[in-house]
This record gives sequence, structure tokens and C-alpha cells, in this order.
Amino acid sequence: MAEMLSASDNHVAAGIGQCLQALMLTTTRPGTAPIILSFGNRTMALGRKRMAGMTGRNAFIYVKSKLGLLNATTPLHLQALFHGPVEEEEKYMEIDLEAWEELVPHILKLRIM
Repeated sequence: MAEMLSASDNHVAAGIGQCLQALMLTTTRPGTAPIILSFGNRTMALGRKRMAGMTGRNAFIYVKSKLGLLNATTPLHLQALFHGPVEEEEKYMEIDLEAWEELVPHILKLRIM
């Protein structure tokens, strides 16, 4: 229904439709759900609010410190699984740490490779 209103020629109806779509998006986002971190056979829940308050580089250092990987000699990469349609298979991708603040609200899971 919101999509039909948004496509309306009536500007008031289109505006109401856009507001309804925005409301639906905000209510379906995870908000305060924890971010699940995995490395090997370890799994940990991280606070979304804490992670959102960090820069990408600080978040990566924080995650490595939680897992005892600060002195790792091999290069490590942070990958994320993002919210998407349920029918899509899980696909992790490497994160642009410079865009961390934009990405955190959409992250379901993190893993270190």
C-alpha cells in the first residue's frame, strides 16, 4: 500500500506513502540487536551501540583484542554479513573500514579471516 501511495500523482498521497515506507524501514532494522563475531570455533556477541561509536580502525583493533589477535603475524581481514532478503544465501564480504559508521547499522555478523 505504501508503494502505491508513493507512486501517486497526488503529492500529498505520495508524501504519505514515502513516510510510511520510511517508518517500515526503521521498524524492520535490528536497532539494538548484538553483532555476532566469529573466529574459528569462537563466537562472541558485541554491543551494536559500542561498535557504532568507534571508527573502523578502532573497531577492528577492538575485535582483534577481544580474540587475542593483536600480535598476530599473518594479515587479518574483517568481513561482514549484511541484512538482506531472506531468500538470499549468506555471503560475507570485506568491509571498507573508512565507511564503518555507515555500515554498522546493517551488519548481522562479523568474522575475521
